[in-house]
Amino acid sequence: MSRTERISDRLPRFYRNWDRTALISAFVQSVCEQFDEAEQGIMKLLEAHWVDTARGEDLERIGSLMRSSPMHNEDDERFRGRLKRAVDEYKGGGTVSVIMDELTRLISAKPGAIEIVENPVTEATAEFSVVANNTWTLGSSSIEDEQLRLILTVEEDGEVSNPQIINVDTDQSVTYEGTLKCGEQLLIDQNKALLGEKDITKKVTMHGQLRLSRKGSIWKYSEALLERIGVFDTAKFDDHTFAVNVPAVKVRFDWKRHQPATFMVRIKSDALARSSLSESYVEKMLNSRRAVGINVIVKAME
Repeated sequence: MSRTERISDRLPRFYRNWDRTALISAFVQSVCEQFDEAEQGIMKLLEAHWVDTARGEDLERIGSLMRSSPMHNEDDERFRGRLKRAVDEYKGGGTVSVIMDELTRLISAKPGAIEIVENPVTEATAEFSVVANNTWTLGSSSIEDEQLRLILTVEEDGEVSNPQIINVDTDQSVTYEGTLKCGEQLLIDQNKALLGEKDITKKVTMHGQLRLSRKGSIWKYSEALLERIGVFDTAKFDDHTFAVNVPAVKVRFDWKRHQPATFMVRIKSDALARSSLSESYVEKMLNSRRAVGINVIVKAME
């Protein structure tokens, strides 16, 4: 029963409200239309404040309350779903289990389609151009100390004898008892040393296991020639070399590091394709939820 009918039923019959041509009938109809419009306005106002029904700018205003805004080319439905998932943040969001639940709902994935890796491993490299007695500071940039390998090459014409790399803070050291010439590459791993393709492990002496400290340490390069270089007021003419070309040596450190404050989300490519979502969209969604200082990496996997 409409509002007009409900009001008319409460009026005396002699008002002739049942007669559509009567003045009272037109008056009741007009008043009820105003009531209906007001009710619709109130409903629109309420819907603009509900995540399930708000659209466009109204939905953006709700998102601003949670410091969230639509991403590029993100429609209302996807933005609405992201806002609903944001509620989990106030219930302990950010944990691995919550992130897993959110992603599973987002892409409707089956068990095993999503994998979260905390502190994923990545390759790291650092290079230094040094001459005898130079020092530098280097750390692993990881959540822990890491094993490393060294690569030494002579950058200029000439050669160096018995090159040595020392960790000043820990007394770890590695020494090659031989000559390294320009164009040759000396690779020293934990249990093996190669000069080009030749195995020269027996000519390498290691004290302690070469590792990069998480907090960083001081490293030093030296070679046999250093002891023969003359120093003013202290050198002896017959025992020291005063004019000598000391070539620079490039020291390269290679290691694998566990990225701090980082987690990687791996999603099976077929599940991602079915969801019609891209890696960049999922990454942006997670970045909108992540804590300050946390890095997010999203990759598709076979």
